[in-house]
Amino acid sequence: MTTTAAQDKALLVAPKLPEAPASQAFVEVARKFGVSPIAQFREMIRLRLSPRKIDLHEYFTFGLYNPDLSAEDKQAYVGQVSTFRTNAKMSPPELTVNLAFVRDKVMYSALLNTLGIRSTVTQAVASPKRKFGAIPALATPEDVHRFLTKEAVYPVFGKPCQGSGSFGSALLSGIEDDMIVLGNGQRVSLDRFCREVFDDYPDGFMFQTALRQHETLKAISGNAVGSLRFVTIRDGDAPRRLYALWKVPSPNAMSDNFWQEGSILVQIDENGVLGEARMGTGTRSCAVDKHPVSGMVFKGVQIPHWDALQQTCIDAHSLYPEFGVVGWDIAVTEDGPTIIESNVNPYHSLYQLAYGRGFLNAEFAPAVEKAAAISGDMLKSRDALEENRRKARKS
Repeated sequence: MTTTAAQDKALLVAPKLPEAPASQAFVEVARKFGVSPIAQFREMIRLRLSPRKIDLHEYFTFGLYNPDLSAEDKQAYVGQVSTFRTNAKMSPPELTVNLAFVRDKVMYSALLNTLGIRSTVTQAVASPKRKFGAIPALATPEDVHRFLTKEAVYPVFGKPCQGSGSFGSALLSGIEDDMIVLGNGQRVSLDRFCREVFDDYPDGFMFQTALRQHETLKAISGNAVGSLRFVTIRDGDAPRRLYALWKVPSPNAMSDNFWQEGSILVQIDENGVLGEARMGTGTRSCAVDKHPVSGMVFKGVQIPHWDALQQTCIDAHSLYPEFGVVGWDIAVTEDGPTIIESNVNPYHSLYQLAYGRGFLNAEFAPAVEKAAAISGDMLKSRDALEENRRKARKS
């Protein structure tokens, strides 16, 4: 096996926060798209002050300088702030009282498996305080060391119990000479890794049985699991698919987040067939026909187990109908779809980057308003019920 020197951090470090665009970005856009820096800046401010709250760096990330986009097209885009507000309209905090439980990755995956909805299996959790029933709790770095050397069933995927974006994640292939062998071939000190888990993630770090991607997708992207982002929205009495895309990992990555250089987003239509693929953001965004390593073409490939995948997400969403929208990270294995995580505040930038259109487009905006209206009705019904109970107690 090819190895490298031990690195300081085994776990995936979060990227730096976005900075205000540099002057070179303005110059590059002016040269490529014929939009003057003054016109760019004016439009950036206008979009920043609009209800969409597009941040300055998001203007470049989404390519909103493109003169081919109409003013209406640009107003359909959502930034991080407006994404949160839009999701909160569909899933108001006053209604989603189970939010903390759904965000608890250990408890939520255990619930899904118990109810027969396939999810990841947790082998152990490193936590100095919490217990998890029959799931082993590792209270010290020494406990983690013992687990990884004597008890773990490899390959193992490790990640924090809280958070998103694959920050802090790592694929562990095994132990060799007191070194952890990572999924990308790197080796790190086992003792250092055990300390890092507790130093960086005191709220808990989980070790799950790593999933094995279906051969159809593995042939395209390699061993690292590229999960699908499948978003469901409440529509009447039941949730339905809103959109889907495939997050193809960077060739050297151990997880599938798009912020890692070389990652690719692929559109998926309503029948589960791969469509256009894109890599990069802003002026670096480009269409991709084939995977850069395997040479396999994306377009036209059928996602395996598509009907079962859709039903799995709908069934999981139906457990908590008070949520108007949920983004699912779900893997396709040989045995069928497996839910990795649920995102109750899905960041729709992935959709916007993959499809080249704003989330609040003419197709999705009415669905968002409908989901928000249903939430409003649910709140009114709950408040009316509580009021009737209060009156009954007084009588």
